[in-house]
Amino acid sequence: MDKKMSLGFVPDHISFSRQVHLTDYLNIIRKRKWVVIVFFLVVVSIVSFISFSTTPVYKATAQIIIEQRSPFVDKITGVMNVDPNNRDDYQTQYNLLMSRSLAKNVIEDLKLWKEFGIDEIQNPNSSTLPVGVSRDSLISSSIDTSASNIPVSGISATPYPTWIVDWYLSKLEIVPLRETHLVYISFLNESPEKAARIANAHVRAFIARTVQEQRSFSQQAIDWLKAQIRGQKIKVGTSQRAVYEYKYEQLESFSIDDKNIFALPEIMQSPVIQDLRAKLAELKARKLEMITKYGPKHPKMIEINSSIEKLEQGIIDEVQTVRKTIKAELDRIVALEKIAQQKGAVAYNEKAINYDMLSLDAESDQEMYDILLKQAKEISLTGNMEKNDIRVVDEAEVPLFPVKPKIFLNIFVSAVLGLTFGAGLAFFLEYMDKTVRTPEDIAQRLGLPMLGMIPYDKSLKKGKVLALQGNESHRNQNKLKGVYTQYDVSGSFVTRLPLMQAGMSGQVLLIESTTSGEGKTTVLAKSAISLARGGLRVLMVDADVQRPSLHHLFGLKNDEENGLINAMSRVLLQEIRQGSLNKYSVSDLFSLLALKKQSGQLVITNDSQTMTAIFENGCLIHIQSQDIPFANRLGTMLLRGGFITESQLKDAIERNHRTGQPLGYILINAGYINQAQLQGPLKLQMEEHLQKLFSWKQGTFVFEPGSVERYEDKRIYFAEDYTSIINRLGRISGSRLLESEVLSHVKPVNEPNLSLLPAGIGDTRPDGPLYFTLLSKFLTLLKQRYDVVLVDAPPLLDFMNGVTPLLSLVDGVIFIVKSGHVSIDYINKATSCIKDAKTNIIGAVLNQAKIRHGYYYK
Repeated sequence: MDKKMSLGFVPDHISFSRQVHLTDYLNIIRKRKWVVIVFFLVVVSIVSFISFSTTPVYKATAQIIIEQRSPFVDKITGVMNVDPNNRDDYQTQYNLLMSRSLAKNVIEDLKLWKEFGIDEIQNPNSSTLPVGVSRDSLISSSIDTSASNIPVSGISATPYPTWIVDWYLSKLEIVPLRETHLVYISFLNESPEKAARIANAHVRAFIARTVQEQRSFSQQAIDWLKAQIRGQKIKVGTSQRAVYEYKYEQLESFSIDDKNIFALPEIMQSPVIQDLRAKLAELKARKLEMITKYGPKHPKMIEINSSIEKLEQGIIDEVQTVRKTIKAELDRIVALEKIAQQKGAVAYNEKAINYDMLSLDAESDQEMYDILLKQAKEISLTGNMEKNDIRVVDEAEVPLFPVKPKIFLNIFVSAVLGLTFGAGLAFFLEYMDKTVRTPEDIAQRLGLPMLGMIPYDKSLKKGKVLALQGNESHRNQNKLKGVYTQYDVSGSFVTRLPLMQAGMSGQVLLIESTTSGEGKTTVLAKSAISLARGGLRVLMVDADVQRPSLHHLFGLKNDEENGLINAMSRVLLQEIRQGSLNKYSVSDLFSLLALKKQSGQLVITNDSQTMTAIFENGCLIHIQSQDIPFANRLGTMLLRGGFITESQLKDAIERNHRTGQPLGYILINAGYINQAQLQGPLKLQMEEHLQKLFSWKQGTFVFEPGSVERYEDKRIYFAEDYTSIINRLGRISGSRLLESEVLSHVKPVNEPNLSLLPAGIGDTRPDGPLYFTLLSKFLTLLKQRYDVVLVDAPPLLDFMNGVTPLLSLVDGVIFIVKSGHVSIDYINKATSCIKDAKTNIIGAVLNQAKIRHGYYYK
């Protein structure tokens, strides 16, 4: 069949580019308005219900200021030093305001755990409330409003559940004011008085805790300094002891000639010793002068030596006096050390060291001791000062209005969000909706011509069967059962079909859909009625043998005696042995042999003329005839074409009569011609035989099954395909058996020009090659009798193998798309299969479309 007839060829890819307009978005919202409305009402209703049913909550707020610590105290204590440009310290204060320990202090001071109905807590890990007790409702109960000053307590030892602290912190809000040292402390509660009381209690507890921490820091600094002083005092005493021990040891082995002894401070600072040393030095100088004049035994020399001895003895006596003084001081230091050791002081590791180093250590230890002692006195003086850097700016007052719920604000916000997110949900559903719902989707998203649209019918959704005009019995049956609904065929889309134009008749159209349930059969029935009322001869063929349904619409039976499958079964039961051309036409004989793939010789006689057709597996191999005119014989054509000589022809004919071998085999075997020279004349002769054979209307035939010698090894017969010639001649000559069989199963309906060929019931496989070969023969015959043949086939993607071969047998496809039923990807997959088969898609019909007034179509 010609696939590019004037039905109109649809390109494989159609590009649609259209700028999105605001009206497109409005149409989407209008299309899914119930989604927006329902979402809006649900959101507003839920928010309104929650807002009106929620117990009002009040917020009391106190304001404090966290100032910079005094530089004097910071210098002394060295702790919690605040840099005015450092926000980390203030952030630390904010976190301390939210600490669990401070929350426990307030809970313990106000005994808030009693407000939960817990008089005595036995299980510290309890995380459950008493049955029927609400945390928020219990905390709203009475709090002792007479308390004005909240004492500070440490972390409470009361083992109340941890969820009480969690509840407290969840109601507490700490908000610092930017670029200032002000902090807002708020507490939420169902009672405004209780909210103010707890907020003020939290502030006072924080201030008291801060003061206590500052005191503790000062006391810690004093204790540390005292410990350092005690240690330093021990070091000073130890250094002094080492000095005195050194002096004592040096004086114990005193020698008048040891000059180091006289370097000791006690010796140098003694005026008696210094005067004696001066006199001694003077006498020794005089002795040196006199020793040159006088001998050793001179009276003057004896006198001066005696004076020198007296002075030396005087110096020794004075040094011993100093030594006794150092001994007394050393004994005092040792006594002090023993006392210190009894109090836990560390013993000094005695070593023999240089005097200068010991003196230096003693002096430095003394200086450090003096500094520490001075700071200790200062800290002792300032440690008792209560310097508080946190002050209350405004105490929390009893709030007059609840902070939540804000009913009107909540309803307004819910209305705005409901509309916004409702519209967003509508656009999201539209984006996620991959199905075809509108004619624009067919044209823009599928690239198919739009033939028409069938409106949505609620009665079809209830499972009712269509009542088309079939026969009176069916119509009466409808009235009795009451399960049929009348189907309106007015305003049909069929006027848009190209076959309605003048001269467009004899077309086989396939009504196809992607999957089942898209109304393919219903649209076919409606189209057939409309075409028949337009004056065309219409035949409906139910090729959906898996689930036939056309006969139900017209009240006809589908049994083993009526239908397409039954006609095929009867044709295939025909046995070709012998008979008359009055019952079997030549086209029928060739078709049956091809269908059954038989091999043998078919001898057909017409008056005195006889032709023998040789078949192998249903394919025509060769035709022989004894009554061929001399001019049309193979040898004459080869001689006329100059391929052989007359003597070669006579020799080949003589061998043919003697051996019975084919003439072509003899010519090639003798070397007179080659394969290429024989092919053309042989094919021409075969075509002339076929034309003559198909023109016979009268005569008899005999078929002799058997094997056929094809002489393939002798290269005589060639693999020529004469199928197209046989089909063309068969359409011209017509069929008797096939046509009579298929037409005998066609049933008229109670509508002029309209007939139906049911699917029938039989053993023929509806998806085998035999089925499609015979169906092709039937459709070729039917289109010669009817203007339009509408074929109802199985859904394309549901029965791919059962539909794909059928696409090559029709002139065009009308694609049915049910609105909102199948995704675009599946539809494109189905249409791609049709395009791959090179079959025209005439257009698409949108079925069960929900049409709104002023939207797409009226």
